[in-house]
Amino acid sequence: MRTRFDVAVVGTGAGGLTAGLKLARDGYSVLLLEAGKQFGGMLNPFRRRDYHFDVGVHYVGEAGEGQAMRRLLDGLGLEAMRFREINPECIDRYMLDGYEARLVKGVDAFIDRLKADFPAERANLDRFRRVMDACVALSKMNFGGPTASRVGTVLREAPEVLRLLRAPLGDVINRHFSDPNLRAVFAGPGGDIGLPPSRASAIYSLLVFTHYLGGAYYPVGGSGAMRDAYVEALEQHGAELLRNRLVTSIEKLHGGDFALLTSKGERFTARAVVSNMDAVPTFEMLEGAEPNVFVRRKVKRMRPSLGSFCVFAATDMDVAKAGMSDANIWHYGTSDIDAGYATILDGRMPDNPFYFLTVPTLKDPESKRAPEGQHTVEIVSFVPTGLFKPFFDRPTKRRGAAYEALKQELTELFLERAETYLPGLRDHTLYTEAATPATVWSYVRGRDGGIYGPDHTPDQVLLGRFPTEPGVPGLSLAGASVLGCGVMTCMASGMLAARAAKKHLVHEGVQPGAKARTTATKGAAPRASASA
Repeated sequence: MRTRFDVAVVGTGAGGLTAGLKLARDGYSVLLLEAGKQFGGMLNPFRRRDYHFDVGVHYVGEAGEGQAMRRLLDGLGLEAMRFREINPECIDRYMLDGYEARLVKGVDAFIDRLKADFPAERANLDRFRRVMDACVALSKMNFGGPTASRVGTVLREAPEVLRLLRAPLGDVINRHFSDPNLRAVFAGPGGDIGLPPSRASAIYSLLVFTHYLGGAYYPVGGSGAMRDAYVEALEQHGAELLRNRLVTSIEKLHGGDFALLTSKGERFTARAVVSNMDAVPTFEMLEGAEPNVFVRRKVKRMRPSLGSFCVFAATDMDVAKAGMSDANIWHYGTSDIDAGYATILDGRMPDNPFYFLTVPTLKDPESKRAPEGQHTVEIVSFVPTGLFKPFFDRPTKRRGAAYEALKQELTELFLERAETYLPGLRDHTLYTEAATPATVWSYVRGRDGGIYGPDHTPDQVLLGRFPTEPGVPGLSLAGASVLGCGVMTCMASGMLAARAAKKHLVHEGVQPGAKARTTATKGAAPRASASA
């Protein structure tokens, strides 16, 4: 087995796969090390019987012709990756206090619909439209990285952004609107970052909002098709991929190389390292060097995101007849979204938890993700991580009766809640499986079981997040710790990390040349379990 490479990539989530593929295409020898049983991180799906489930991809934005995600994929040679657009007339449904808001494609169309529903707020909506335009301007940096110079450029072009940089979303929407339901509409997609409006970063929340207003898409073949396209391209360009390789230490050697040790006792060396792990454990295992003082301060204070509970179900219901479509449902049942989070943040399960409900088989009907006449249903909510922390260090599938009982109790709770939109679902359920914060810890090493990397509070976004280049020559960062969570955002972080690694290699005089042998990629098919 080859042990020396130009670049080693730790972790094969969207950021790691992107960085690895970019560098392999540029001619460098690349090693990708994955701690899990399969490649892909949150892109890795799983299969049970004849049912295919996605773990971390429910929709993506800007995947249409000429849009940012499509351009990024095409630039990596992944032109064959296909997406199906979710109905632009109804992307998300926010179920509030007796009011349903529907997210439609296009800022103008969405604002006009809200003006019709809230005529007394028309002038306020016009003012808020300018705030949203400022967020669109910020997003057009093409994810070049949240450097001070780039943020300064946007501030000159769109000064409205300045008031958003350190503000929680709740302050911004409360300042603009008086109607509780209208305030809740703009807090509705907060589940995409897992925070209530009183704590969520205004700038990041609105960036996510405007991202999907540009159109929402679902990968044909699900997240596994995305992962497999990356793996196949990496193989074609000579990268070596090794799974079941938990990296236990990264050491900066005196000669400038890095040495990486794995849980199997292997030692690999590389001239540059891209870490797609959470940045905090990355620096905890780093030896022989330390990041700059600003990064060290972030390591000490960086807070992880909330954990989630996910129910994956198969049903023989006619879900379309019941009223479901390819749109996602965000069920709150109230306009006070902060109250919905309060109990969870206090470490307890609420009596009436909110949840996200989606039917992937309606988003991707051509891929046969379930047998004819059957569907997959996914229900996601947030839970107090503390309920599951006692089980983190136990082996998957062997966490004991108390863990299984807790999973079953919550599964029944969310299946019951989902019957609001799918009456009789429990009587027509053919299969269920659940994933918890302990699952996330086991399979993707999400710190404290969090699913979104560091929390997206005002002090932990943009310049408050970790830089791509943390001050250790040859080490660059990718993943949710850098730009933020989300598939496209993590892919963009991978491009930045690849750019930084290449700059270092050029500086060190490392020329693109011999490629790594392609081995150990067998078993990349979606067989990893989301059960724990």
